[in-house]
Amino acid sequence: MSISKQFIDLSFGMMGFRKAGGEGPPIVFLHGIPTSSFLWRKVVDGLQKNFTCYAIDMLGYGDSDKPVGKDLSIEAQSEYIVQWALEVGLDDFHLVGHDIGGGVAQLMAFRHPEKVRRLVLIDTISYDSWPVADIDRLKDAQWDDILRSRDLRSGFRRALEGGLFNKSLVTDEVLEGYVGPFLGQTGREAYLRCARALETHHLSDYSQEIEAILNPTLLLWGQHDSYQELAFGQRLSNALVNNRLEVCPDGSHFLPEDQPDWVIEKIRSFLESS
Repeated sequence: MSISKQFIDLSFGMMGFRKAGGEGPPIVFLHGIPTSSFLWRKVVDGLQKNFTCYAIDMLGYGDSDKPVGKDLSIEAQSEYIVQWALEVGLDDFHLVGHDIGGGVAQLMAFRHPEKVRRLVLIDTISYDSWPVADIDRLKDAQWDDILRSRDLRSGFRRALEGGLFNKSLVTDEVLEGYVGPFLGQTGREAYLRCARALETHHLSDYSQEIEAILNPTLLLWGQHDSYQELAFGQRLSNALVNNRLEVCPDGSHFLPEDQPDWVIEKIRSFLESS
């Protein structure tokens, strides 16, 4: 089996996604910032035998359109994903989200609970844990000039290494996989738009609704995550009724890149349990 890249035109723009499998129940994977569907390649490869996997590039990210003037907030993204699912014929599905993708997933789970079979949140944003300082500072207008001629590779390398337990995984090839969609002038401008769309209240305003989610939920967290500290995962786990929290002792923020086998095993066990 192989992973194919597909594209679909929607009212708000074109969205790209990686699809693999085709026999088992559907899983939709949502990435965070500054990543894309590339984050999920190892996890999808490990799950495609038993599931039909869809790893999406959210609007503004990866190979999806990067429109000027479109809402790229997590609230808007949650509705874009719902429209995407309808267009590809998914009435309901398991939903997996990392980082801000986990925030998108939380909004989808309380607004459209009938669409989400089971929910997996990996080192997710929660409450007021976000945006982190390195992302929030990009809202300052000075970054329009700073990024006009700056190569993003060095910044992406630092961000990836800061979120990996095994920093040697950040090879030149892996770095290009993450930074590639944001290279060049138009790419850098798109990256700024993505960063500037992130507002804490787009999630924190719905804390009570999120804590009332009844969908079976699995929280996966890296013990050494400095971007989304484990304390936030513990707080969310304590609030949710139907969940469990699993902590990876040798993991940091980018668990799907850092510890894919651990993530695969935890997701498969959770989704196949009765």
